[in-house]
Amino acid sequence: MISSLGARVTAWTVMLRGIRYRGGRSVVVFLVAVVATTAAVLTPAYSRAAQQSVLTDGLGTASTDATGLTVGATGTKDSAAFLDLAEIRLAMNAALDKDDRLDERLDRPVAAIDTEVTFAQTGAKLAYRQDVCAQLALVGACPDNPGEVAVSKRTADAHRLKPGDVIAVHLGPVPGGRDKSFKISGVYSPHDANAAYWGRTAYFSAGADGAGERADALFSLTEDDLRAEPTATLTTRLEYPLRADRVHLDDVAGLRQDLQALGDAMRGRELEVTTTLPAVLRDIDTDQRAIARTAPVIAVPLLLLCWFVLFLLVASLTEERGPEIALAKLRGYPAGRAARFGLGEMLLLTAAAVPVGLVAGLGLVQLAADLLLAPGVHAEVRWPVFAAAGIALVAGVLAALLAARRTLARPVLGLLRRVPARGGWRAGAAEGVVVALAAASLVAAAGDRTSPLALLAPPLLALVLGVAAARLLGLWSAARLRLARRRGRIVALLSAAQLSRRPGGGRLVVVLTVAVALLSFAATAWDAAARARGDAAEDAVGAERVYTVNAAHPDALEAALARADPGKHAMAVVRASQRFDNSPIELLGVQADRLADVAFWRGHSRDQVGGLAARLHPAAAEPLRLGPDLGAEVTVDALPARPALRLAAVVANPGQPPRTVTLGALAKGTRTYHAALTGCTTECRLIGLAVGRAAGGSDPFAVTVAVHTLTSDGRPLSPGFDQAGRWQARPGASGGATVTVRAGAALGVDVSGADPADAVVEHVDTPDALPAVLAGGAPADDARAGAFSLPGFSDQPQPFTVAARTDSLPRAGHRALMFDLDYATRMAERSASLADNGGLRYEVWAGPGAPADLAARLGAQGIPVLATESVTGYTDRLARRAPALGLWLYLLAGGAAILLALGVVLLSAYVGVRARLYELAALRVAGVRAGPLRRAVFREYRALLGLPLVVGLAAGIVGALVMLPGIPLVTAGAPAGSFTYEPGLGALPIALAVTVLGLLLTVLFVLRLLGRATPLRLKDGGQ
Repeated sequence: MISSLGARVTAWTVMLRGIRYRGGRSVVVFLVAVVATTAAVLTPAYSRAAQQSVLTDGLGTASTDATGLTVGATGTKDSAAFLDLAEIRLAMNAALDKDDRLDERLDRPVAAIDTEVTFAQTGAKLAYRQDVCAQLALVGACPDNPGEVAVSKRTADAHRLKPGDVIAVHLGPVPGGRDKSFKISGVYSPHDANAAYWGRTAYFSAGADGAGERADALFSLTEDDLRAEPTATLTTRLEYPLRADRVHLDDVAGLRQDLQALGDAMRGRELEVTTTLPAVLRDIDTDQRAIARTAPVIAVPLLLLCWFVLFLLVASLTEERGPEIALAKLRGYPAGRAARFGLGEMLLLTAAAVPVGLVAGLGLVQLAADLLLAPGVHAEVRWPVFAAAGIALVAGVLAALLAARRTLARPVLGLLRRVPARGGWRAGAAEGVVVALAAASLVAAAGDRTSPLALLAPPLLALVLGVAAARLLGLWSAARLRLARRRGRIVALLSAAQLSRRPGGGRLVVVLTVAVALLSFAATAWDAAARARGDAAEDAVGAERVYTVNAAHPDALEAALARADPGKHAMAVVRASQRFDNSPIELLGVQADRLADVAFWRGHSRDQVGGLAARLHPAAAEPLRLGPDLGAEVTVDALPARPALRLAAVVANPGQPPRTVTLGALAKGTRTYHAALTGCTTECRLIGLAVGRAAGGSDPFAVTVAVHTLTSDGRPLSPGFDQAGRWQARPGASGGATVTVRAGAALGVDVSGADPADAVVEHVDTPDALPAVLAGGAPADDARAGAFSLPGFSDQPQPFTVAARTDSLPRAGHRALMFDLDYATRMAERSASLADNGGLRYEVWAGPGAPADLAARLGAQGIPVLATESVTGYTDRLARRAPALGLWLYLLAGGAAILLALGVVLLSAYVGVRARLYELAALRVAGVRAGPLRRAVFREYRALLGLPLVVGLAAGIVGALVMLPGIPLVTAGAPAGSFTYEPGLGALPIALAVTVLGLLLTVLFVLRLLGRATPLRLKDGGQ
């Protein structure tokens, strides 16, 4: 027992002394093993963190009403909608007490009740909402007492209400229901109408809709006031926000089951559970599955590289220790003990590297989480991490056994030989397998770039090129050696001789080629993806910042923006959607004169955008703006006895439907007709003049009038009567009336026929057809048509002409129209009220020079900002999606590969360094100066490292350019297709610079190491 213990102590002592004796080499071996373990741990740890980041970010950026949960009922007296909120709360508390997972992830609920009511022929909601007064700026008191309500400032202004007034509200259906009087305790304005507190209920919807006028909600804090009428339909509910920061990957499947179980339990109490959380989770699953698919594709080549590096490491060290193993065999060591003697140091260092690599991998993932991933995401210590570390250890041991088997099996004389062993048939067979796999992956890539085998094509191709480069380097070195011998060039002779006989030179070339290819592929893909994300953000947002706003009508938005941004660095945009052939078409009305300074239009220069904008706004007459009155000097030569006729003006107040204002009954001779425009809250616009019957009827008549002048507010207008086409008869007369317009010093209008409607002659202040930039096919039978009709901002079709065609429009996509907002508004206001058009969406696009506080300025002008988007924010969100997170793993894997390669380069310098120093010292004694020796070593490493650097760089870039069209770069499930890559300061040049710097430092270290080759080394003959 004592002898056995002594043998074990001696074995450990020998290993530890060997590690210490070969200190530099041992450090390199340890570091390479650490990097290998770190690389193995990196994939599962980072993938887990990235998936959690996608989940956290997806839930955090989704709206509260999308991720929250609502429990309640809708109905009349006999339904659960008339339950007390306390009863619903008790039922939910009882259900959640049995479900800790759901209970911990739901925040405190907000209780709410509302019902539809009417007052003064206006619809509204009578609403109870828990703690509502904290969300309101009140003039007066909170409606805490029964019979009290708070009304909005808009409602109070529109109906001339104030605190203390009584308002009669009708509860329940009409007819039926009952009237109830409420005292107005206060007038409110919401602090933030878009706050998450309000959920998905529209409380602030004052304006006109298809059912008539609506007012903002009337708030009451007495539940029984809403239940006063049994026939009223109530919506009673508890709204539970989700605590997204508490939802983890392991919770998702359970949450789906819990929500289903909760819904079943509440249905037994006639309560409905409503949530769109499962749909949000399904969308997030897409990114998570993409990360799960990406990780193995990245992990396989990296882990194979790690295994190959460990294999080379053991093979090189075992080969170097061949003479020592031979001596051990000569002293009678059995085969097993000799093997432990030869492998002990390596296995001990590999095992010691596992915990360090494990900590390093988790630390690297935590650093990535802090810098790249969603807040609150951390590296998780889970069994796959330990499994990966264990696999790295097992792989290291297997690599050691396989690498050392050939050396340990040699006889003593073979181990004592100084000539390196030549490669056998196994190496050729392995190279053949690699070539076959690479060919298969290329074939797969030609058919489907997204298949797993196709995604392995770049590293396999790099491996093939690495093998080819190693072979080429060997042939080139042999040729250079023969040439240098004939010419007697000592530097070339020494470098070529060393390259041709270096035992691990070919394997070093392969490792470095694959490592550089992995890094350059990842860096190229990252640069292309970064550009693609920027392009996608510019396309989706359309400008540097975009504010979604609420405006009464387009003119109100333009006027408010003019005051908020007098420098014209922002642009009003009005959007609508139409359909043609069951396909949506986005309509985009823009201020054309600001388009070039504001919009991001990829593929178009500023001058090109300016040229398109000019085509959208061709010259047209200025609108005739009216003051408080309108006068017209008119001559009537012949007037029929019957019917009595009148002269009228068609005027439009911004945002309101056009109306007809009577100027007076027509009489023979020349006279001035006049009318006060009392309905114009701002400047009205003169749409046209009308001649029609004073008292209706359908008797035929014929009349000729000449309009000499138009005046408003005591000033003459410039109607352009003498310009042909400035005034035109409105088309579409229903009764066959004939209207003829003659330009001249006075506008001549001849009307004849029996049309009961007025004959209208319109002032033309827009193009005949609205010029538009078209993306996609024309909404007509002929997709290439240059003109078509489509409803614009009104329900009536209007003519469009194609001014230009493009692939896509900013913020509108590939099926859209862009046109001038001013002209579109004028056209629509000839027949419709834009204030009543609920299909219009209002935005303000801000350019780089727009005021930073533009949102506050718009709010001060009565234009509330509902949402804000920016290119930077959109790009940041894309950077937290699956493709970007997967590419980060590519970059980390490429960096790990380069570290492994540098470790192999250092190890190659240490292996056989004593013999190399002896040779160099002998050459110094033979008369070769130190300078040529250093140049020979530098030339040797220049070829040894330069060739794989160039080949690997080319392989990575070419592989990226070939594979990237089939790889999602912006969003999961959407391959890049065409993409743009422009060389510049990005990941690729940085990666290349870091790689070259690392190789240079390695070469300098090798030169310094070989600088110890002094003649003193020959004194003891040690090699």
